[in-house]
Amino acid sequence: MNFLVILICLSINSLWLKDFDRFDDSWFFKFRQRIEQYASNLFSDSTLARSIGIIIIYTIPTLVLALLLLFATNSGYGIPTIIIHIFVLLVAFDRTQPGRLASDFLAKWNDGDMEAWANYLRGKLASTESSESITTESLSNQFKKLLTYRCFEKIFVMFFWYMLAGPIAILLCYISYQLRDSYSVDQDETHVDLVPVIIELLEWVPMRLVAITFSLAGNFESCFKSVKETFWIFSSELDNADLVFNYANCALSRSTSFDEDSDLDSKDDKARTKKAREISALQGLLERSQAIWLSVIALITIFGLRF
Repeated sequence: MNFLVILICLSINSLWLKDFDRFDDSWFFKFRQRIEQYASNLFSDSTLARSIGIIIIYTIPTLVLALLLLFATNSGYGIPTIIIHIFVLLVAFDRTQPGRLASDFLAKWNDGDMEAWANYLRGKLASTESSESITTESLSNQFKKLLTYRCFEKIFVMFFWYMLAGPIAILLCYISYQLRDSYSVDQDETHVDLVPVIIELLEWVPMRLVAITFSLAGNFESCFKSVKETFWIFSSELDNADLVFNYANCALSRSTSFDEDSDLDSKDDKARTKKAREISALQGLLERSQAIWLSVIALITIFGLRF
């Protein structure tokens, strides 16, 4: 069933209402604020209030989902259970496929409007790149890094935990990422310190599996060497976005060579065309890696049904 649910969710994301955000995440931010306000009113100790608040934020949605799954079990020929699984996965999955993000960015990239590139990064990928320091090189690298990590956390992490522990694990991943993204930098970080540790735990195994997948889908020797050097590293202070982007770059090494094109009029055109080819190569790597994961999940499902 899990493989079927994943295919349905990917199909919905790819084919149904591409330009419409079907699920508004603002409910979570309102929920978090109310819980934190409630906890602060109950406990005078701010540290205790923050700790209790984060426990409640994880507990209430998880209990609600567990009760829904319990009531749906053995009813309606399993259709209510499948609908719940699909809903949870659609909420947690990326609303826009990586291929669509890359295609849209490349369309703006070919127009040569640097400000449009920067606005797209801020609007679609939450970039924090300073307007004063943007260059063609920095913008393209920023896009590739954000695209790679977004694909990792919204697709590969979700694939892994859904197959391992079902929708409950997906909800825990969703809550963790929303907690990480809903705090401003000027807030007291005592409450936030626990979240990076949880995310590191959630991403540690999927990160290594994705790195191995990149090795299979790209330059095996270069990428696998990088995997061996960082395989046992565990630290909440480690930037996983940098790590997975490094794996992707290793997998793409020697595969995006740029030949001088005589029909290009300027050095800027050549540089922009080179970066466009690198982005297209990264898009291909991510799509091949996703296909590998789906193939493995299909095999697991088939052999699992036999036992």
